[in-house]
Amino acid sequence: MESMTGFGNGSQLVDKYKITVLVKSVNNKGLGLHFRMPREAAHLEEALYRRGKALFSRGRIDVNVSVETDSGRSLPEPDITLARAYLEGADALAKEFFLTSSPDAFRLVTLSGMMRVADPSEGEGFDKNLVSAVEEAFQRLLLSRREEGNGLSLMFAENLKRIGELSGPVADGHGQRVAHLFTERKKRITEMLDGAVVDENRLAQEMALLSDRIDIAEEYQRLMAHIQSGLAVLDDNGCGRKLGFILQEMHRELNTMGSKVDNSEAVHQVIEMKDVLGGLREQVANVQ
Repeated sequence: MESMTGFGNGSQLVDKYKITVLVKSVNNKGLGLHFRMPREAAHLEEALYRRGKALFSRGRIDVNVSVETDSGRSLPEPDITLARAYLEGADALAKEFFLTSSPDAFRLVTLSGMMRVADPSEGEGFDKNLVSAVEEAFQRLLLSRREEGNGLSLMFAENLKRIGELSGPVADGHGQRVAHLFTERKKRITEMLDGAVVDENRLAQEMALLSDRIDIAEEYQRLMAHIQSGLAVLDDNGCGRKLGFILQEMHRELNTMGSKVDNSEAVHQVIEMKDVLGGLREQVANVQ
């Protein structure tokens, strides 16, 4: 079992730049991969999306990629080649038109394009290292989701078995509930007839029909079958939707059982089973 919630991170160094990747995943009906990356890495988004889709099938996954220098910010640097071209141009103009030339460093840096922030993507291996950092974050996210999924699997197994244990006495007590109901109904009918002879055969037929209407044997058998199906899928990596359907069917059977039993103890046990099941139905929303 794999959860849809988790966290992962990765990092790589390229020259003086540090690539940092943070990945967060939450539950979602389908798969949603959302990237926030600097301009120089935008061309890698499609390849990274394909990689994420190969690893995950459900969940909203936010991928944040940042590129910074060791100091945490990128400072502008002079373009020496451009500066040389400016100076050579100025010298040529001075000679051609007999002008005086006195180069000023401060004025030089104010010329267009003289100061620029270095592009980290120009560094050797930038693309490869960024992809590697995202892959590292994806793998850690996958590990995080599976670790949480293991905990969920144990919880689901424990509570499914708990529902099975609670349902046993409800089903086993059907005969006693019918006998008690028969005695109570016979007593009331006798009191209503005020001493008249009761037709035992007709009474037995009516009670047999009543017993059939309140019989929960079929619901109990289907409930147990759903529990076994639920336990069987817990080891599957993508069991979330299937497990959700199974829990929905269990809820249906418990509703029917609850409407048929009228014994206070049995009703209490059905309520407890529905309470346990309600917790599972909330948690299944986190399962891939």
